[in-house]
Amino acid sequence: MMLSRMNQPDAIKSPPRTPETDTRQRPSITKLGLKRFRSWPAVEWLVVAALAVLFLGHGLLPAWRTLNTDFPNYYLAASLHRHRIPLDRVYEWTWFQRQNDHVGVRDGLVSFAPNPPLCALPLLPLTGLPPLAAKRVWLIVNLGFLVLALSALRRATKLCWRRLILISLLCVVPLHTNFQYGQYYALILFLICTAYYAFSLERRFTAGALLAAAAMLKIFPGLFLILFLRKRNWRSAAGLICGAAALAAVSVGVFGWEVHRVFISEVLPQVPRGDWLGPYYYLQRSSFITLWSHLFLYAPELNPSPLLDSPLLYASAQAATVVILLMGFLLSIGKSTAKPAIALSWAALVPLSLLLSSQSGSYHPSVLIFTAIVGCDALLASNNKRKALFFLLLYVIACAPFPSIIAKLFPVLRLAAITALYVMLLCAASTGRKLHFDRRWLTVGLILGAILALLGLRSVRDRSEDFSRRLPSPPNGYRAANPVPIAGGVVFTEMQPKRYGAVFLQNGDLRDLQMPGDVLSVAGADTIPVLYSELTGSRSFIVRLPIERFGFAPEPLAEGQEPALSPNGKWLVFIKEEQGSSAVWLLGTNSGNAAEMVLSSAYHPIDVSVTSDGDVIAAVGKVSDPHLVLVQRMTGVVTALPGFPDPARYPSVSPDGRRVAFSRRQRGFWHLTVHELATGSEQQVTHAPCNAISPSWQNDRTLLYATDCGRGVGLSAIARVVLPGK
Repeated sequence: MMLSRMNQPDAIKSPPRTPETDTRQRPSITKLGLKRFRSWPAVEWLVVAALAVLFLGHGLLPAWRTLNTDFPNYYLAASLHRHRIPLDRVYEWTWFQRQNDHVGVRDGLVSFAPNPPLCALPLLPLTGLPPLAAKRVWLIVNLGFLVLALSALRRATKLCWRRLILISLLCVVPLHTNFQYGQYYALILFLICTAYYAFSLERRFTAGALLAAAAMLKIFPGLFLILFLRKRNWRSAAGLICGAAALAAVSVGVFGWEVHRVFISEVLPQVPRGDWLGPYYYLQRSSFITLWSHLFLYAPELNPSPLLDSPLLYASAQAATVVILLMGFLLSIGKSTAKPAIALSWAALVPLSLLLSSQSGSYHPSVLIFTAIVGCDALLASNNKRKALFFLLLYVIACAPFPSIIAKLFPVLRLAAITALYVMLLCAASTGRKLHFDRRWLTVGLILGAILALLGLRSVRDRSEDFSRRLPSPPNGYRAANPVPIAGGVVFTEMQPKRYGAVFLQNGDLRDLQMPGDVLSVAGADTIPVLYSELTGSRSFIVRLPIERFGFAPEPLAEGQEPALSPNGKWLVFIKEEQGSSAVWLLGTNSGNAAEMVLSSAYHPIDVSVTSDGDVIAAVGKVSDPHLVLVQRMTGVVTALPGFPDPARYPSVSPDGRRVAFSRRQRGFWHLTVHELATGSEQQVTHAPCNAISPSWQNDRTLLYATDCGRGVGLSAIARVVLPGK
């Protein structure tokens, strides 16, 4: 090379080098920079490969091998419908667990609340397969949903496949958990991404309809209606509303109207409580409601040491949070219909919906994949590369696994990351535009805040009413229910980590009664040293167990469920259910005679109680609107109990036969009430916007009952109250 240059003629020699023209080092720097730039795809592919292996080993393969929550919940509801069993009681914990044990879907706990009935629809085609095989098919379908979601974003953004896959796999904890649990968030992500792609193609009505499908599975995508109204995008708003109406009609047509009435009258009113999954202690769930509950609401078992016990501060903080998040969104996105503004507003709405959600699980942030891809693409399009990198860092923090010590030191790290992610998107959306925060916005914000604060105060009103009445409960239990007196103590059922058991409380000591199968209900009387229980497996049986034989095998009596014992211990009433139809049977405990049916399935009995004379009081009728009837043992005559308001459930007759305790529903909540049979007068024992159910009389003045005040919806504790009177 040197010889060839030396032999060049002078005419073609290079000109003298000057500082301005000397670039001997610059080409090498440029080449080095290019090499570094060109090496990035290889680095990114290596990260993709590592994340894919992690997803395969930690997410997909465990999901493939095990049938854990939450897939069995959806599969069981779909399977019950396939077997023509009505889903009217699908939101009752023990009823749903009983069906699981009978069908044999899963060896463990199940629960359908608070999902809309439509959540059972996607799995209807899979109910012909065994549960684990159905889950494996569902996992393959979910992988397809994920690929289709990224395919839609590939067409709607400028990001290449490598980076789409990389960003998706960086959603480590939510994405892995979604597949492990067999959840619906890959489907919801697909619907949101496809809706965004349809919107970019000017198919506005289709975009709204796709979001409606997502909202009918999980409510939060319905918040896109706020975006459409703010942008005055009437076609998309119409698509969302019409799509929701059409899918609601499909759901009613498939599953019937009654389960939807129960959902509307009992489930939806309790959503604002924000404690379906248990408040206070899961701060990593990225929920402001959980944070404010942990800081400002006292609960004897779950949150004994809040920062400050103040329902007013809780309601005010929650109202201020909602107003600030929502008003910030409305002000920042404006009415612009430019493509960058649309992208940022869509990207911001997903974290907004997570932050406003009244419940949050580890898999919910799976939908942040959409936010990360669309938000990063919008920031890169505006040449904000540093902001895009910081944006992705926040996304990684929101979704990455952390050592337990980090989670303990920074329990709200994920919540802070999602909030910062949201703020970044709002700031980017408002760049170059003057925000107009005039008096109208201030007035709307103050009015909205006042309304939300009042609603929040109402949701915690009288919540501590029965805190002083609570009985001791096991520390590892989720739900104590169905308390009954027994000679020397109290027995109640308990949802334990893997099964339902029975617990004997005597002189402050708790004893777990070991029995085969799930113990879903118990019956007893204060003066009788015998416990009657429902043991459930492939079938439900009523069994008898004397106190002195606790720990031994119980004696089977009859096939049936939900037993109730008369105060004198002479009569046992229970329910038999076949293919969703129930009948009431009565058995004399000392007669030796077989049980006889006293109330046919034509009455649709739900709950039962029995007097010392063998007369039966039952809650019958539609699950959404039951009423109480009296069945006279001697004549078999069935009459409606006069003076009892509808809807009424869980009747229990006092030992002297003068009063009936029951629960009646008011504004979506079940309140404990005592009715005097002679005078018709009533006394409402509980008043808080929570549920008090399953009363039983310990004596003529003392009631035991299950209450979920200050706890998760339906995750009750046991309370005891002494009534005034003789």
